[in-house]
Amino acid sequence: MKLAAIQNLRNGPDRDAALARYRALAFRYDSTCDGILSIRRTAIDSLALRGGETVFDVACGTGATLLELAERVGSAGTVIGVEQSPEMAAVARTRVADAHSAAQVLLQVAAVEEASFDTRADALLFCYTHDVLQHPRAVAHLMRHAKPGARVAVVGIRFLPWWWGAPINLYTAVSIRHHVTTYRGLRDPCHALRGYCSDLRLVRSFHAGTSYLAAGTVDSR
Repeated sequence: MKLAAIQNLRNGPDRDAALARYRALAFRYDSTCDGILSIRRTAIDSLALRGGETVFDVACGTGATLLELAERVGSAGTVIGVEQSPEMAAVARTRVADAHSAAQVLLQVAAVEEASFDTRADALLFCYTHDVLQHPRAVAHLMRHAKPGARVAVVGIRFLPWWWGAPINLYTAVSIRHHVTTYRGLRDPCHALRGYCSDLRLVRSFHAGTSYLAAGTVDSR
């Protein structure tokens, strides 16, 4: 198993490791995502966005979903993308700057738990954001800035039950080794989020069950 995979046995996300890995990945990242394009669209569809709404694109990476979200919320809506990797965010910023809907998109370069929000979200998209989901402070920070009833869509990677899925899980672990910094929580990636979205449910599985779409709403508090 590769060094990065061994390092990912750590007990939680590692910001410095993530910054280093995505610095190396940023300018070829989009070329590795062909297999999840339809999954991203399915997740956005599940949010049922309406004109004028505010949506958070959590750990938005190179901004591949920002413009689609902007189209869904229309000229009166707002898309707030948060990405901690300056290199990934630079790609996203270029993508947005060249687009007609750029005025609707705000991009913040920050760790999710340190992001500053001047408005509350009607919807939140978590698109392959495993490290964020394993960071309780990041999840809590987002939920404080989400409206009660805000729609949530999560797509990502998960491990299958080890008693029958061990060979597939080992393949998955090696495949994603540079995209996450911890394997913790991969059997139940949304554990922390369900503390705020009690109706969060599995909607669909993809890639022989190793990818998932979950959806729900933020509880009233």
